[in-house]
Amino acid sequence: MESSAKIAQMKKLFLQSGVLGIVFGLSMVTAPAASAYSITNSQNLRQADQALFDTFNSHVNRERLALDENILPEIFADSLRWDGISSSIDVIFINEGAGHRNQLFFSLNKEESLEILFEDIASTQSILPESAGAIAWKESKIQEVGDAIAALELELENSTELTQEELDAKRVTLTQKQNELKWRTDSLTKEKTLGNDGVGSMLLGDGKSINDLSGDVSIDFFIKANGARNANGKIYGADPEANADGLQHVVARELKQGDDNWVLLGFEDLYGPHNSEGGHSDRDFNDVVIAVRGVVGQSVNQPEDVPEPTTILGFLVMGALGVVGSRRRQCSSAS
Repeated sequence: MESSAKIAQMKKLFLQSGVLGIVFGLSMVTAPAASAYSITNSQNLRQADQALFDTFNSHVNRERLALDENILPEIFADSLRWDGISSSIDVIFINEGAGHRNQLFFSLNKEESLEILFEDIASTQSILPESAGAIAWKESKIQEVGDAIAALELELENSTELTQEELDAKRVTLTQKQNELKWRTDSLTKEKTLGNDGVGSMLLGDGKSINDLSGDVSIDFFIKANGARNANGKIYGADPEANADGLQHVVARELKQGDDNWVLLGFEDLYGPHNSEGGHSDRDFNDVVIAVRGVVGQSVNQPEDVPEPTTILGFLVMGALGVVGSRRRQCSSAS
C-alpha cells in the first residue's frame, strides 16, 4: 500500500540523514493533528472531471455498493487515515438512494465531538430523486384531513338523530383528526425549510475539503439518519459495536486514480437487520455514497497485527538512535 512505500522512504531517510533524520522522524511521530483545521467547499467533481465522477458513480446501484473485491478492494472503514501527502481530505457526494434526509459528519483522531459536512443529503439528480411531488403529496394529505374534519364538525352540528355513544365516537375521531392535521402541517412547514422549498438542493459531485492537517491523523465518518428532519436521529458509523443495532452501517472500497488515493464509502441508514431476517432494513448501503480523496486504509486481507505507521516510525527512530549511540561509543573507544 501507499503507507508501506512511505515507511520505506522514511527508513531510507533516517539511515542517510543521521541525527537530522532522527530529529525529523521524531517530529513526524509526535506531531499532533492540527486543532485549527478548516472546512471549505471544493469544486464540484462532476463538473470538473465527468469521467472520474462517472467511475465512482458506476459502483452505485439500487441494490448495494459493489462488493466485488476484484474490482474494488475492501478496506476496514474504521481504519482511514490522512495519507500525509495530499494538501487536504476531500469528501465528494456521489449519490444517495434514501427516503431519509441524512446528514454526514466526521471526527478526527477518534474524538467524541462530531463535525458536520453535509447538512441535508438530498438531490433531484440522485437514484432516488427528490422532487416537488413529495411536497404536493403532503399538501394533498393536509387537504384530505381538513375535509374530514369539516365533515365531522358538520355531523356534530346536525346530531339530533345520533345516540350519545355515536356522538362520543365522532368527537374522539374529530380530536384525532385535529391532532393529525397539526402534525402534518408542522411536518410540511419543517420540510419546506429544507433544500429549495423542501426539494433536495445538493448536486451530484458537490464536495467539501478538510484543510490544514498535520501529523498522523485518523478520520471517521458518520451519518445521522434523517438528521435534517430529526435532530434526534440515530447516528451510524464504521464501528458496529457503537451503532444502536450493533450492525455494520458503512462499507469501504479502495480506488487508486493516478497519484490520488480515493476511498468510496457507502452507508446504510435504516435500523436493524434485513427485512428477510425479520428487520425493516434493505441493507443496500447506497443511502449515502461518498468518495474521499487523500486517505488510506487497511485492507481486510492484511494481517490484523500489522502495526500502525506511527508505531513503525517509532521503531525506526529507536533503531536509528541505537545506531548513533553505538557509533558514539565506537568513536569514544577509538579516541
